[in-house]
Amino acid sequence: MSQSTPEKTIAPKRQRMLDMVLALGGLKEESAIPLSKVKEELDNLKTELAPLTDAILAFPDSYFEKFLEAVEKSKIVTEISDRGILKKSISNLEAALSKTESDSLKGLNNLLTSALESMTKVGETLETSVDIDMNTTLSTISGLISEIESITDNFEKTAETEAESAQAELVTLVETLNETKIMAETDPETALDELQKLGTKTRYGPGLRATAQVKRGKRDGRIDDSRFHKLVLENMLTEANRGVIMFILGKMGSKTVVQIGELMQTSPHTVQTALVTMIQRGEIEMVGLDGDAPVFSRVLTEIPNSTLVLKTIVQQGRVITKSLKNDAAGNANESLGKLQALLERLKILGAYEETTLSEPMNKLRETVDSATEAVLTSQTSDDAENLKLLVSAGLEAFARFRLKITLEKGPNLVSGTNVYGEKLDPEVYQIMMDTYLDNELERGTILILIRELGALTAHDLAERTNIPQDRILSHLLRMKRDELLTLAGESHGYILYDVPRTPSEAEIAIQTASNLALQLSEAKVELQRILSELKAPDIGNLTNSLEVFSKARDTLASVRVSGAVIDETKVNEVEESIRSAVLLTYRTRAKIPSTRPKVTLKDLADVDVPSVLDEYKNQMGYAPLLGFGTIEWEQSRCLGCKSCEIDCPENAIELKPRIEIPKFFEISDEALSQLPSSRSLFYKTVQNLATVKPSKDISLENEAPGFGSVEVDLWLCVACRTCVRRCPGPEGGALELELKWNLPEVVKHITSTS
Repeated sequence: MSQSTPEKTIAPKRQRMLDMVLALGGLKEESAIPLSKVKEELDNLKTELAPLTDAILAFPDSYFEKFLEAVEKSKIVTEISDRGILKKSISNLEAALSKTESDSLKGLNNLLTSALESMTKVGETLETSVDIDMNTTLSTISGLISEIESITDNFEKTAETEAESAQAELVTLVETLNETKIMAETDPETALDELQKLGTKTRYGPGLRATAQVKRGKRDGRIDDSRFHKLVLENMLTEANRGVIMFILGKMGSKTVVQIGELMQTSPHTVQTALVTMIQRGEIEMVGLDGDAPVFSRVLTEIPNSTLVLKTIVQQGRVITKSLKNDAAGNANESLGKLQALLERLKILGAYEETTLSEPMNKLRETVDSATEAVLTSQTSDDAENLKLLVSAGLEAFARFRLKITLEKGPNLVSGTNVYGEKLDPEVYQIMMDTYLDNELERGTILILIRELGALTAHDLAERTNIPQDRILSHLLRMKRDELLTLAGESHGYILYDVPRTPSEAEIAIQTASNLALQLSEAKVELQRILSELKAPDIGNLTNSLEVFSKARDTLASVRVSGAVIDETKVNEVEESIRSAVLLTYRTRAKIPSTRPKVTLKDLADVDVPSVLDEYKNQMGYAPLLGFGTIEWEQSRCLGCKSCEIDCPENAIELKPRIEIPKFFEISDEALSQLPSSRSLFYKTVQNLATVKPSKDISLENEAPGFGSVEVDLWLCVACRTCVRRCPGPEGGALELELKWNLPEVVKHITSTS
């Protein structure tokens, strides 16, 4: 391995890794300082932090001053249509101003307040008009569908490209899995080691934890040899199958059982057996059909709002198609078919970049809402008129349609018979109708209130509607299950419910800035309080406050107003101050007996990766980007093309001008046969000409294309596998990454250069 110099700048991603090591075990396993030295250590920390915290504390005011200027100049506030976002942003800014004085936050708050007042006045004065040209409306819908189809095409192309890049990695995983299955018959202990390595590559947590448990049970004598062998052959290999399945669904998109089986080179029955448990664990779900075959995907922590919005639009589309006639009905049916196909495609995609869809999706929703209103109000039946009066308080258009159908079709259940020759009792029907109408009216009222006012709690809704809170909660749970509502956080201990929304770039910018304004104002007050009289027990809070600044800075670096990052120079400059302050605080914490981390580097050496990631996330607030690992270079498969060096995003790998000539004589004939003929001939010529096997490497004065030794700098490597994927060498390439928690090796390297 190459040795880094103390002056070398740490890559940002690697710095996060280093923060984690500090948080969990300290950079060095140095002894805690005596209690008599604690005050001196704290005074030194305050002295070192002083110039850094000056820049950190000044950062929010500087940033939001520039943010306000950009907002006023671009007038993006006028682009905000979501009243809920405005109300929440105003609430955040008012809370921030209650903690700290800021002219820029006052100005931003005034802008948003004026926008909300204008929106409210417009809503109160405008009369709803539903007199529209249906042919023009359907044409507009068709155009928006085409735009969304084009964006979805790009999403799918991106997913295909990512799947192709993962193909080589999958081949290696499958080969390892198949070899391990054979090995498990005769050597279960070695097979379990290989399965653990496989688990680190697939990042399948349940499999890794199960492997660690079986290993500990065997080591502690709780599992005998016979039981151990059976566990490896059955349970552990099945967990490995599940890990590879999750890798496929995560990296290569949604697949059918047959497709997964083909990729894994195994039977569909084996895949199906693994899938059943994964469905029970809530890891995967069915998202569509490919012909008659179910398509499975990873369960997302949150369904994209655009998918939920499109689902509602499809429901409304059915309203339109059933109410139109002639050519208009045909056009509406055609659009509905495209919408349903789009919905299936987005479900199969799972996650995607929503902001790209926000503008056309919002326009489509507004247009379809207007079309549905026009269809409903064009009806003249008595039932429809009564319905119109009932729902004038504000039901969603599609909810009104459900009531309309119930009123029109319900009497047939009493006057006629069903397919079994049965007739519904009029009294029973009346009770059913009363209950159904009450429920639909209440749910519709809830939906319109949330859409107009933003996210609300059951408590808020009960106060506004006079509906008992237990009934409100029952409706909310039902509508959440039907994907009509989403969860939007908490307020005073109550869950907030919102309708699915696709925010625009302007809404995202305002929402993000106001959230961070509140977080930064709280962190600023806390930081000033702690630094005024720093004590040992405060170091944890000091670290948390600095981390708020760190994560807020990272987020603000990606916030754009009219396509531009705000105060980019200052945002980049303050990063170094924040990073240094966090590092100093962790180092001090690791020395003081009362705050010293209880986990040592030795404790971390053999622990499995997921548990470390969970522990790190709890302590640091975010998980490390990738991980640590060891990259092995096989000279016999290396072409010296420098692809790994050129493509490495962290400049962590380099082809050094040094030839490891002794290894030329260790390359087997089989390995030579895999190389290009010219390179194979070169190695054979060197082997045949030498009279004595060389014992030393040859250093070249200049770089020689095609020759050299690959070296990886652990100080910079973030285990992203880019070098492994890009290597064009035979047999899967000359590089292999073993992603593992190899802290002894990493820390040895880090501490030797600090």
